[in-house]
Amino acid sequence: MQRFLSAPLKALFTLTVVGLMMTAPLLRADIQQQRQTYDQAMAALKAGQQQRYQTLLTGLRDYPLYPYLLLESLQQRVKTASHQEIESFLISYGDLPFAQRLKNDWLLRLVREGEWSMLRKHYDTASQSAELDCQLTLQNWREGNQSAAMARAAELWTVGRSQPNGCDPLFDRWRAAGGLTEDIAWARIREALLYRQDALAQYLVRYMPNQTALAELFVNTATKPEGLAQSERFRPSATRPKDKLADIATVALRRLSRDDPARALALWPSYRDLPYEQADRLAITRDIGVRMAKRHAPEALAFMAANDPQMADDQITEWRIRLALRTGQWQTARQLTRNMPATLSQQSRWRYWQLRSAQLARPEVGELREEYADLANERDFYGFLAAERSNQPYALRHQAAQVDPAVFARVSKTAGIRRAKEFYARGQVVDARREWYHVGKVFSREELIAQAVMAREMEWYFPAIRGISLAQHWDDLDIRFPMAYQQPIKAQAAARQLNSTWVYAITRQESAFMADARSHAGATGLMQLMPATARETARRYKISLNHPNELLLPERNIALGTAYLSQLNSMFRGNRVLASAAYNAGPGRVRQWTREMPTIPADIWIETIPFDETRTYVQSVLSYAVIYGQKMGIRQPVMEQHERYLEAYRP
Repeated sequence: MQRFLSAPLKALFTLTVVGLMMTAPLLRADIQQQRQTYDQAMAALKAGQQQRYQTLLTGLRDYPLYPYLLLESLQQRVKTASHQEIESFLISYGDLPFAQRLKNDWLLRLVREGEWSMLRKHYDTASQSAELDCQLTLQNWREGNQSAAMARAAELWTVGRSQPNGCDPLFDRWRAAGGLTEDIAWARIREALLYRQDALAQYLVRYMPNQTALAELFVNTATKPEGLAQSERFRPSATRPKDKLADIATVALRRLSRDDPARALALWPSYRDLPYEQADRLAITRDIGVRMAKRHAPEALAFMAANDPQMADDQITEWRIRLALRTGQWQTARQLTRNMPATLSQQSRWRYWQLRSAQLARPEVGELREEYADLANERDFYGFLAAERSNQPYALRHQAAQVDPAVFARVSKTAGIRRAKEFYARGQVVDARREWYHVGKVFSREELIAQAVMAREMEWYFPAIRGISLAQHWDDLDIRFPMAYQQPIKAQAAARQLNSTWVYAITRQESAFMADARSHAGATGLMQLMPATARETARRYKISLNHPNELLLPERNIALGTAYLSQLNSMFRGNRVLASAAYNAGPGRVRQWTREMPTIPADIWIETIPFDETRTYVQSVLSYAVIYGQKMGIRQPVMEQHERYLEAYRP
């Protein structure tokens, strides 16, 4: 604790600890009894034993998780409990993470019972459902607010997905009042097709009785965009106005680009002169041009330049530069980086490429050490590269977070924090995180910092990292980059002949030291191993793995993760750039990306990785390794000498 707290806060913490030590045995006995009683009360409640539940409840009013019993009880009785009881609970305990579910159910009940005054009192447009919105809009109409209600009904109807059945009465009334025009129907068909809700789009054709053929053409072309090759079907006429054809081409080209951007690019000349809205033209350019640029297709450069000459879209601009770099068009890259908008030019990424492209285009400019030295003040991937090019030290600028004792005490006493700590003490880590994150939504920046310091002192690494990041306090490197799990990480790194800085960087990027992390794809644990990869690695390296849940054991996960990392390291001949990319995207994709590739500077290869996630991943891992190297007293450059140029992969 001493490292993280200011002197006044240290004193407060010391007094608190002394006081706790004096009363600890009594408190432990009391809290253990409360935990037991709470479990019994929750079991009685779920078993329908109301009398026993009420008896047990009386002794738990001071227990941090007491509101969860009330919530469970009300959720069971949401159709019958008095409105006053539910309202009182929400006023007192509306900060519970699951209170919103109860509130939503209650508000729907208020609709059914016609309690409009109570509904309006508690309705929150930012978090409520479309059904509630529809019901309230319909009631506003009944009360005489027809104009506003019709406008809102049009907004609710014109979406690219089906709305709840509870909206049908509003939509029926709106249509009967003449609110549904063919232009509105066309707009919704367009949205539905963009979201690939093709059945909905086909259903909506019925609302265009005067333009049925055109609407059918829209749906058919979007679902089979290769039909754009028959350009004679899309010539403007009285029944096929240019603006509608522009909509058809926009949706069809964008959908085609997802599967075959090269074909979409080939078809573009037949449709480029249609009167597109700027947003649509840019969207087409992103979908076709950026996808082609990610394939390193040189022809995409001219396409993007022609359709976004003013660099209005940052993503298009970035990929114009990346493609110029990847195809060796140094002068083009230099020109683009010099003329790009301020939103990009001030970023360290593009400041670096302004300098690099100048060197590549004009070798006579020399090493530009002074220019790189200015960029070297940035604590990121590009700043570290610039530091190496200018012979400057890495700019770490560690500064421990300073926490006001009063703020720390206030955060500690917050009901959500107390509940989170109790869940954590009970071993219910998921529930603990849910409470911890939920209460953080209402914290000020200084309270978030205090919360992060608190988590770090609990050795609860992920919430600490998350909290300090939400507070945008980037300078406390002890919180952001903790030396967690030192013994197994260092031991396994040594056993596999890997840089411990790299293992630390991979682990920090993969899970931020959340031992029970699970991705949507199924990756598990500290080093985020897929079950199949873990099984194969366990077999190959003779590491015990009897059940997938063993991946949640930190030491087991680290042993398997470092073994797999060593396999990738060998596969890519000790090149951390390629091995890191393979750890994220899979070795097959990295082999594909490097097949028949000319020798290329590693910084250009990294910058032009087609997967945005993998590009960010590799840059983060390499820069995190530098930071961990500094923390561990190990010289760790961004890239080793043998990693600075990449060659085509050869097995």
